[in-house]
Amino acid sequence: MAKFKEYKNGIVGKRHGIYYVVSGDGVSFDIIDKEKNLIESGFASVGDAEWRIEKITADDELLKYIDDASQMTIGQLTGKMMEIFNTWDGKVMPKEEKRKLSIVETIRNRKAKKMAI
Repeated sequence: MAKFKEYKNGIVGKRHGIYYVVSGDGVSFDIIDKEKNLIESGFASVGDAEWRIEKITADDELLKYIDDASQMTIGQLTGKMMEIFNTWDGKVMPKEEKRKLSIVETIRNRKAKKMAI
């Protein structure tokens, strides 16, 4: 289980972007905002909730990237990861490229574990 911490705003959970993943009913996890408003609920794991946050905070371009990457096989995703690594080898990777790499890595890992994308 993920390590939750208590934030200054009183939320006990794990921050992911602009939202927080918190323990829901003791069995599942929920996504809330900084005002403690429920965004979505009923996730089986913290990873599932974090993946949903990635998707709901993505802009149209990033959503298309996620959709395109979701159609790739595990081998193609591995190749895409290597392509990104090789492009930025020895250079500082921009924040947007790091996010794309993280998305490709997440999709690859979720496919390998046969989890929903």
